[in-house]
Amino acid sequence: MKAAIVEGNGKVKLGGDIPVPEPGPYQCLCKMLACATCTGTDRKIIDSHIRLDYPAILGHESVGRVIKIGAKVRNIKEGEMFLRPTACYPGGKIGNYYSGWGGFAEFGLITDTKALLEDHPQEIPNHYTIYQQRIPQEISISPADATMLITLKEVSSFIANLKVTLNSSVAILGCGAVGISMCYFAKIFGAYPVIVIGRRDKPLENAKKAGADFTINNQKENMVSKVKEITADKGVNYIIDAAGDIDLITESEQFLSLNGKIAPYAVAGSSQYIFDRNKAPRLSEFIFTDPRENTAHQYILDAIRLNFVNPKLFYSHRMPLEKIEEGFELLRKKEALKIVFEMED
Repeated sequence: MKAAIVEGNGKVKLGGDIPVPEPGPYQCLCKMLACATCTGTDRKIIDSHIRLDYPAILGHESVGRVIKIGAKVRNIKEGEMFLRPTACYPGGKIGNYYSGWGGFAEFGLITDTKALLEDHPQEIPNHYTIYQQRIPQEISISPADATMLITLKEVSSFIANLKVTLNSSVAILGCGAVGISMCYFAKIFGAYPVIVIGRRDKPLENAKKAGADFTINNQKENMVSKVKEITADKGVNYIIDAAGDIDLITESEQFLSLNGKIAPYAVAGSSQYIFDRNKAPRLSEFIFTDPRENTAHQYILDAIRLNFVNPKLFYSHRMPLEKIEEGFELLRKKEALKIVFEMED
């Protein structure tokens, strides 16, 4: 089968010599339908900034349809659509290739963990299986749109964990796909004002479409004075990092409100991040919260069913898997917001 291969050298290529994964007794084989980019994580894997074994099969925002069922599977049916099938589970290997979460491939596996644990209570399933959740048939959604559920679940759970609520004031650093998703759910949860800060006008226009009350181009305006102007010098209750720029986080501390909180999302909790307490004397805490994507599954399914979230808002391009190199070049040049690669015509 074909799959996107990375070797940690800054490049991604389409490989065609990968074996089709063979499902075990508690596993199902899926025909991959689509997989979306996650620019931050994918880029780190491509550039070898995440510790992995190479060569690896890239991608983790995948959607597939079940086409073959293992002998002991009891809770999954052929034809059902699932999130996050993988050509190779983390820690595993298929042919000559390791797992980079394995979503950009023509086929992938999911696991019936319920049946597995009923039969083998002491078994520890691969941690990745908790994200392999069913999309019910009554949810009318295209595979391309369905790939967005993964980001939307992660972001909505992150916002919920922060306890953003009615009239919380929020500044979001970064206006990529994650930044505008953060903006959208901050508004859904009742925040005001929501201020999105970025470096380019076009992505900031996307943030406006996602509900931002104010946008600031920090290449053209002083973001500290502008946020203070918007908030009548009170500052914001929450600063959410969706950019991964430590210098930007450090500067933003100056417009934090009394007992305000900073929530790094794009900068991992293990990063060497040192903040200047003198610039943020009113800082209450840093919140290194772990987004629980799987816990928001029903919430996002309901959001789709009730039509209060439009997945198309969060990606800009659809391309065939064969154009994987071209697509990542668009992302590198910042000419795309988020790309869905499709495995079917």
